[in-house]
Amino acid sequence: MRNVLILTKPYDPHTPPVVEEIQARGARVFRFHTADFPEQSSLAMQYMPHSPACTGTLSMGQCTIELEGLTSIWRRRPQKYRAPHSSSPGEATFIEEEAEKALTGVLESLALQNTCWVSRTHSVRRADLKALQLAMARDAGLRIPETLITNDPDAARAFYERCQGNVILKAVSKGSLEDAQGQIERFIYTSQVQREHLAQFQRVRATGHMFQEHIPKRIEVRVVVIGRQVFAAEIHSQHSTRARVDFRRGYDDLRYDVHRLPDDIRTNVLEMVRRFELQYSSIDFIVTPAGEYVFLDLNPNGQYYWLQLRLAGRFRLKEAMADLLVFPEDYRL
Repeated sequence: MRNVLILTKPYDPHTPPVVEEIQARGARVFRFHTADFPEQSSLAMQYMPHSPACTGTLSMGQCTIELEGLTSIWRRRPQKYRAPHSSSPGEATFIEEEAEKALTGVLESLALQNTCWVSRTHSVRRADLKALQLAMARDAGLRIPETLITNDPDAARAFYERCQGNVILKAVSKGSLEDAQGQIERFIYTSQVQREHLAQFQRVRATGHMFQEHIPKRIEVRVVVIGRQVFAAEIHSQHSTRARVDFRRGYDDLRYDVHRLPDDIRTNVLEMVRRFELQYSSIDFIVTPAGEYVFLDLNPNGQYYWLQLRLAGRFRLKEAMADLLVFPEDYRL
């Protein structure tokens, strides 16, 4: 029997629909909250010097998984273990790093025995680098916006003038502020830079900033890559004042449709995802009034199920994810 392991937090609305699809394909599925290791779960993996095979188990309560029998691992929303409050700061750091590296290292090693990862930890972390995304997209044949990443106020001012004031500012990282427990306190939305903001540009020195030329939009397109399968959805946001610059500000205002991605864009997207060694990505594009596709960014572990709900079943995303996890030999990129 095929076995799928999902690494995610206790509340994750994306997981149950995929679990149902996995079970419908006759496979077993296990959900594992990674922050439960080591206090509420146990791990044992043995490596022999003269044998390529590894044997081990992961136990969660009454459930024990034979690790060498895993078909695939979905790195959905794993969370890190937090050491007990009684630990000193130094002890806490050591304990947390030991737990994370032990668990991640063991599970990552299963890829050497043909367990499919969606996607591997190091690939996700590398693909999260927005500067690298832009370079990779450009090299894969996609148009990118003119961009400046800097902490130099003078360079930021010069970029603003060169773009004749048509500039947006966006986060270089994930764009949210989180509390000590990893819960999101607020989002950092993409915003348009106004001339009056120039007086505050000395604050650019505080950290890295990403400035981009502001490109007119006809529509936005969210591309979802699941293994070899590629889906594209139109997101209509320009009729909404609050969603016009960053559609996340006004989800209730958005309209959606299925989009036919041109063959050359599809080919270039798959090339970029392949270079990042990913099995899943959600990718955002602008389509200009002239019909040109402009790459914005890539999320190697982004949300997608909301599109399937909005498009009333015309997007088979949960089905595609289950296909990839249960039958990776047929669907992996």
